[in-house]
Amino acid sequence: MPLKINTMRVIIMNTLKKTTKAILWLIPSLILLTACNPSNIKELEERGNQETEDILQSAGLDVASVDDAVIKAEKAIQNGKTDLAQLYYIKAYNMDQNNSQVLQKMSDLYINLKKYDLAEVSFNLILKQQQDDLKTMEQYGLLLINMRNYPKAEDYLNRVIAKQQSWRAYNGLGIIANVQGDVQKAETLFKKADGILPNSPDLLNNIGFALYSANKLDEAASYYIKALQINPGFKKAIYNYGLLQARLSHYEQAYTAFTKIASPAEANNNIGYIAMMNGDYTEANSYLQEAIQSAPEFYQKANDNLMRLDMLQKQ
Repeated sequence: MPLKINTMRVIIMNTLKKTTKAILWLIPSLILLTACNPSNIKELEERGNQETEDILQSAGLDVASVDDAVIKAEKAIQNGKTDLAQLYYIKAYNMDQNNSQVLQKMSDLYINLKKYDLAEVSFNLILKQQQDDLKTMEQYGLLLINMRNYPKAEDYLNRVIAKQQSWRAYNGLGIIANVQGDVQKAETLFKKADGILPNSPDLLNNIGFALYSANKLDEAASYYIKALQINPGFKKAIYNYGLLQARLSHYEQAYTAFTKIASPAEANNNIGYIAMMNGDYTEANSYLQEAIQSAPEFYQKANDNLMRLDMLQKQ
């Protein structure tokens, strides 16, 4: 019967590799399968610790203490040596497995490296020690959104807001609601986040998108405009504002917005597609033809959209 081992020590054994040049690499693998035998598990864990020590010593990476390991890990990160930093953090963890600060630093690094499975292990180890740590629960919930585990993410974030008001938790719950197609719930949650952290361009953009999805276009525009007043270079809000203007058949305004963040060919194709969806076939044809003329060797999308437009016009 296979068994999933969720301890950091077994992950160490399964993720460390020594190259011919003694360069250290981490292979992001979480699951180790073995027989359901406690003695086997203990043997694997001990072997994992020994292999870690062998690699450290062979590469001249001995450390004197947990603090020394953490300092060397942070220096490695500053020098762009994230593989080495991971190994130092694992060493620090082996020296003090109850040090939640080390586990937090490990999870931060794994998130930055998009090694979400390993970050999840770190968060679980922290929560095993501190079950009611709201900060870790919130971070874990937000991580689970990136992992597309929405039910579990929702559970953790709801547990956070049951104890304290958190704009990050409300924003995360709003993202989940939006993904699930409940735009009214998303709007409510994003506005709760905005009530805690007013004038955040990200939150204003999220509210605008929820309103746009609910076909509340004028109200959505006001939130995009406010976000761009605070941060004129905010690309997501610029793009969303361009979509909204095209949806309203304000094609010149849409073009102005899109060309702030995209090529003229991309802008023309975007507008042409939305004009086609609006039923404005003449405008759609004009913008799609312009997209092709702007970048004929690149803009296959515009050709595809023109073919679709021709089919719609013949119906």
